[in-house]
Amino acid sequence: MKQYAVIHAVAGLFEGYSDTTCEFFPNRGFADKHIKQHVDTYREDEMCVRIEHDGDSTYVTLSPDADDYKVCVPEDMDHDDWVSENDASVEVFRVIELDMSNRSGSTESCWLTWDQQDTCPAWDYQPLCMSLVARVSSDVMDNDQSVHGLEQLTDFISSVYYGSHAFIDCDDYVMHAFRIPKPKNSDSYDS
Repeated sequence: MKQYAVIHAVAGLFEGYSDTTCEFFPNRGFADKHIKQHVDTYREDEMCVRIEHDGDSTYVTLSPDADDYKVCVPEDMDHDDWVSENDASVEVFRVIELDMSNRSGSTESCWLTWDQQDTCPAWDYQPLCMSLVARVSSDVMDNDQSVHGLEQLTDFISSVYYGSHAFIDCDDYVMHAFRIPKPKNSDSYDS
């Protein structure tokens, strides 16, 4: 069974990076329509200075000083340089195809992981709950054994078992995990 996830995130660690969302759709058309509705709203916003499509991703650049962008870019400055030097942000919409056919008999939930810093899926597979907790625990213990790191890990584990979205922010390790929904009226990923 295939599903399509639409991630809406702020690129990198700019303000709002913890507000990353993920919505799931049964087919690609619904996912593309969802993104188009958001992008159409941005087109009407005077802070929107650039919309760029790149394969499965759409990037929306927002700036409180849109006139400055039009004057500076692209003639004498690279877009990414301008964003980093000004009070601007880039929002990312990404469609991720999930093939859950190999999990058809499982009653345990699978997770989509999102690397906030690199704005891409964190891993090339969708782990089960225990695998997600084990790998994140290992990563945190390898990188940040401070009290803050352990508190973040505790909150993350709790979110995995009691919620549909888990988030961890330990130094350079910033990741979201979203529970992949099962088909309606089913306790497995069978369609």
